[in-house]
Amino acid sequence: MIKDLTIVVDGVGRRAAPYGIRLAAMLDATVSAVSVLPLVPFQTFAQSEIRYDLVVAAEQDAREQAAAAVETVAAAARDAGLSCETSAICTSAPLAPQRLAGFVHLSDLAVIEQADETAPKPADAYLDTLLFQGARPVLMVPYIQEAPPRLACAVAAWDGSAPAARALGDALPLLRRAARVELVSVTDEPVPEATRGRAIRHLARHGIDATFQVVPGGVAPGEALLSHVADRGADLLVMGAYGHSRLREAILGGTSRTILASMTVPVLMSR
Repeated sequence: MIKDLTIVVDGVGRRAAPYGIRLAAMLDATVSAVSVLPLVPFQTFAQSEIRYDLVVAAEQDAREQAAAAVETVAAAARDAGLSCETSAICTSAPLAPQRLAGFVHLSDLAVIEQADETAPKPADAYLDTLLFQGARPVLMVPYIQEAPPRLACAVAAWDGSAPAARALGDALPLLRRAARVELVSVTDEPVPEATRGRAIRHLARHGIDATFQVVPGGVAPGEALLSHVADRGADLLVMGAYGHSRLREAILGGTSRTILASMTVPVLMSR
């Protein structure tokens, strides 16, 4: 079940909060709104010979903006009849991602807006943190998203991997509410009928009537998935987040990056 939903906000993005609140209402879930304010050590400003009072004033302004961002979400949640907790994480830059990951650990789902390369915003810096350290599924909302959650058609990418299995399991509460569910495998290799049947039966045991579709390769898997989602008129894509962590730097694989850069529907990722 999804009963505790965290929305990551920054006061700039405008899509995650409305979508997340409406999704929480659909699921009868509690909302937590969290913003992150990484503080710059005073020594950094001292080396630049910036006056101390200006540094203090700038930090206070940032704290107030962070508090205002979560309070805006809380007000909208209350208007929707939902309970909402708020948190503004204000700590040194190296610790900020860890604190955010720790906050999300006690949540069922994290919601964040897709990054827009043409208009960067503070929350963009924390997507990899959520995927690689949050240990919870992450729902990315497109920065062009206008429609509320509908769940008329959900597409779940399936390749038999551990990330795909986690994503499918994490998405069950949403898939149960979808009018149509498709498991999709992007491959030029034949998918054994036994594999298809077992996947369909697994979802059926959870009350989900699904079909299994094979999308030929020929193009990059991410592009093939996005094309299939568009062709089907889907309003949710579920997939595993592929990549690894090297020297504490989260690195997403090419398919994941393609989806995150070009997605036009909300995407639930797990790793």
